[in-house]
Amino acid sequence: MKIYNKAVPVLFAFLLATVFTTGFTFSSYAAQNSEHAEALTSQVWAVQVEVEPGESGSLNQSATAAYGPYDGDVIDGSSDQVKKDSFGFAKDDGGRLNVVKGEEYVGNYFHIDQEVSNTGGTTKRYIDVSSPWTGAYLYEDMTVEGSADIQESFRMDNLGPGIKAASAWFELF
Repeated sequence: MKIYNKAVPVLFAFLLATVFTTGFTFSSYAAQNSEHAEALTSQVWAVQVEVEPGESGSLNQSATAAYGPYDGDVIDGSSDQVKKDSFGFAKDDGGRLNVVKGEEYVGNYFHIDQEVSNTGGTTKRYIDVSSPWTGAYLYEDMTVEGSADIQESFRMDNLGPGIKAASAWFELF
């Protein structure tokens, strides 16, 4: 019984560290088939909360991301030539490239609201995201030992949705 009593806080701390560790990657390329278009960063947003025995920690996240497909080659003429769920590029009369979106294109964006709290332990964050559309980027590699309370919101809006795009995931099925 003594071994079990000593193991419970360690197991509980391990489970908290496991439950509160999260991270995901996402891709955001202006033109996947172009050899000149690539992400400026590795496109990672990760957070980890390790709680010491007897302390408390929490992680709350709400994230929304969309990345609609690229239609391929540059088209001449109107946006009617791009697939209804895709985006592409069209040349205008002056030869400049413009982005054209199908009416059901979901968009290209990443939004996250996050709250991390830890009364004692280690909080780690690694963020490496960029926008190939604007050249903007965010990089952060942070470790906090002890108490931490972090609240943040991040929005990266590259391309808005088409005029008839589904506004929620359940509308896709």
